[in-house]
Amino acid sequence: MSNKKLRILIGVLCIAGLLAVFLFQREDLTVYFGLSLKPLHRFLFNRTVRFLLNDLFAIGLIYALFEDRKYVIFSCFIQLIGMVFFLFPYFVLKLYFPTYNGPLISYLHRLILNPILIILLIPAFYYQRQQRGRAK
Repeated sequence: MSNKKLRILIGVLCIAGLLAVFLFQREDLTVYFGLSLKPLHRFLFNRTVRFLLNDLFAIGLIYALFEDRKYVIFSCFIQLIGMVFFLFPYFVLKLYFPTYNGPLISYLHRLILNPILIILLIPAFYYQRQQRGRAK
C-alpha cells in the first residue's frame, strides 16, 4: 500500500473514530471493560477515556494530514497540557463543587469532551506549512 493511501486510510479511520466517540458518548464504558465501579469512579473513567480517545483520534488525523513527526509530537504535548490544565480542574470542580453549574464548568466540559485543542492545531499547522513554503 502506498504512503498516500495509508495516510488516507488513517484519516478516514480517525474521522470514523471521532464520530463513534460522539455517537456513543452516553455509553457506560465500564460495562465493556467488566469494571464494577462506584458512580463517581465510573464518571471519572468514562470522561478520561473519552478525552483520550478524542485527542488520540485527532492526533491521528493530524498525522494523516501532515505526515510530520514534529506536528504529532507537539500535538501529544498539547494533549498532556490539556489533561493537566483542563481535565484535572474539571474533575476537581465536579468532585468538590457538584452543585456548581456556572460558565466555567460548562466551558471546561466542552474542552474536555470535544477535541477542540487538538483540532485547532490543524489550521495552525496548515498556516505554518504555507508560510514555510512561501519563505523558500
